[in-house]
Amino acid sequence: MDVVWLESLVALGEHGSFTRAAESLHISQPAFSRRIRALEQWAGTDLVDRSSLPITLTPSGRVLRARAADVVAGLSALHDEMRGRQTMPAHPVRLAVSHSLATHYFAGWWRAITADAPQLTCLLLAANTLEAYDTLVHGGCDLLLAYVDPLHPLELGDSDVESVLVARDRLAPYARPGTYRLPDPQRRSDGGGPEVPYVSHGAGSFLGRVTDRILAGRRPRLRPVAQSDLTSVLAALVAAGLGVGWLPGLLTTEQVAAGRMTPVGDGQWTAGLEIRLSRNRRQRASSHAVEVWERAAANQDRTG
Repeated sequence: MDVVWLESLVALGEHGSFTRAAESLHISQPAFSRRIRALEQWAGTDLVDRSSLPITLTPSGRVLRARAADVVAGLSALHDEMRGRQTMPAHPVRLAVSHSLATHYFAGWWRAITADAPQLTCLLLAANTLEAYDTLVHGGCDLLLAYVDPLHPLELGDSDVESVLVARDRLAPYARPGTYRLPDPQRRSDGGGPEVPYVSHGAGSFLGRVTDRILAGRRPRLRPVAQSDLTSVLAALVAAGLGVGWLPGLLTTEQVAAGRMTPVGDGQWTAGLEIRLSRNRRQRASSHAVEVWERAAANQDRTG
């Protein structure tokens, strides 16, 4: 559960339109729609009647909206109270980080880049990759650490986003040792052969899109058994032997070393990824955010 999902439902109830509600929260309509879908997934039921114009909330949506308004108001008051008791250093760098990097990469990277700079602190904002980019474009963070597909960069409209290369990674299929394998990608599927259980990234997610591009034109017989927007959840499902899943290599290092998962298939089932630190040049940055940026730029990966 993310409080911004509740804020979005409250805004939708007030404005009766995805477009106007998104504008009121200063986010794009696709990002707003993703929030509502995520909340519906959490609730386990439809909250919006999309068959009517203007759209209306379902009975469940109206009940949740009423409760959500109280929760949002209460959290806002609590936030104001905590800011009054502020104990965090004055200028933490607001860093939006994709979930997969937040859980398995960020700590080591931050420790290395700030090793001799104890004055640098951060406010970590974990989000899925697409929402994290949306946060950067709309000024909700100072910097963004996220995966990038170098062959298919995201279209960010007229935003003035620049980035530096932090590291390289690879998205590849993994499975529990001795369980499943993928066929030769040079052999086109004719509908024969055994089905391979498949744990997938959420529809429309960044890594889900990269996986779809890998599979395009040479799709094996995959039998979906589970789906999640959280890469760490997919890694756990793969390690448990539920199926094959496409995962970033940096996330799997410990699991592979421990013998809980192994790469399956050859390099043609994989795609290169980049980890990049990005900033919006239109946004006025704090001196601490500038320092983190300059340190990352000075240490960026320049290997081919």
